[in-house]
Amino acid sequence: MIAALTGFLFVRALGSGPRGWCRHDFLRLILGAGTGAGLCSAGFFLGLLSGIDGRLLEALLLVAAAIAVAVRWKRTKCPFCAGATGTARMSALNIALAAALGLLLALDAMAFLETARQAPHGQWDARALWNLRARFLYRADVRFWRDGFTPLLNWSHPDYPLLLPACIARSWRILGRESRAVPIALGFFFSFGTAGLLAASVSVLRGTRHGLLAGLALAATPALFVHGASQYADVPVAFFVLATLACITLADRFGAPGFAVLAGAAAAMAGWTKNEGLAWFCAFLAARVIVARTRHLWPLLAGAAPFLAVILVFKIGVAPPGDIFGVAGRAGMLHRLLDASRYALIFRQVVEHAWRFGPLLVSPFVILGVFLLAAGVRPDTRDRFAPRTSALALFLAAAAYSLVFVLHPLDLAWVLKTGLDRLMVQLWPGIVFAVFLAAGPT
Repeated sequence: MIAALTGFLFVRALGSGPRGWCRHDFLRLILGAGTGAGLCSAGFFLGLLSGIDGRLLEALLLVAAAIAVAVRWKRTKCPFCAGATGTARMSALNIALAAALGLLLALDAMAFLETARQAPHGQWDARALWNLRARFLYRADVRFWRDGFTPLLNWSHPDYPLLLPACIARSWRILGRESRAVPIALGFFFSFGTAGLLAASVSVLRGTRHGLLAGLALAATPALFVHGASQYADVPVAFFVLATLACITLADRFGAPGFAVLAGAAAAMAGWTKNEGLAWFCAFLAARVIVARTRHLWPLLAGAAPFLAVILVFKIGVAPPGDIFGVAGRAGMLHRLLDASRYALIFRQVVEHAWRFGPLLVSPFVILGVFLLAAGVRPDTRDRFAPRTSALALFLAAAAYSLVFVLHPLDLAWVLKTGLDRLMVQLWPGIVFAVFLAAGPT
């Protein structure tokens, strides 16, 4: 709650929050909770690094957020209330769609809770990576917490960034004990917060019906919620990928550079969550510059800079080399890069996993494609850059992921079998957002 309040206040200050509560504060609250998790995890890590109590840094962040809101209290108004597509009034069809969305989310919640009950410590990656590192950060004092990043633990990927472990450890520090409820609660927020962020942002940009349909598309793919219950970091990455695209679109549509700051922060927080998030940040930045040149570029970089600095400090000062660019990974790298059979295997596996991605008889990628054909590609005329930026960024990220598979030193078939579905989860909410941003009215 402390992290969520801190982030919400920052989003209110940067995102033109009104003096009173408005219906679009649901969107700001979700963005704020994710932003607060990133801010507080970075503060906890810097506290360990400097020997300063992380709770003091969190208190300073909360005070700074409150001051920022107070300064803008009488100077801002909600741009969404006047400029959003559609109205708050619900038609009979929209009420039916909302009921269907609520039912699907209830089923997803049941699946989430059952998965969490069966594996309260999470699945393998959660136990061996994120929660293991969180225990090092929580149990060890300022002299020994670095032991969690020794090369002796290379099997646990000690080079992976720390948003999740640090967020869990700082919550345990506040509680005064380790609690399995903390990583479960984080998984719950990032799973259902991603669905809420998608529905809320698309509703603002394309109308309530589009927002409900987008939420239904995400709720109908249980992989997001099962992976969230498994406490995998891929779901927080998915949240920040979506937040990046939503915030930069809001910045362009409403001329709000504060949302460009939040877009940059979200893209960098994806990199603070997992190494694939760094690929996302580079893909998004490249796509944005190609499509929009320097529009909102400096606010975007300003939002990203603090988190990029934290990542740089972690990678240089704490983390050992990773699998791909370590000594073992560099051996034979050129041979793997030139091996055509690896590209063919990746292509076959991508098609197979994409077809099996959802629980339906037909791939959700096909369903989205059919919807786009039926609705037509008719983005809002006010969105000059966002649809192309979103599509290009997602394509470049997918290409970067494919290159990582090509270069990976471990058995490629095993790596694809264990990792491909989770990489699709990372990009899936962004893909749904991009489709509904480009689709015509329904």
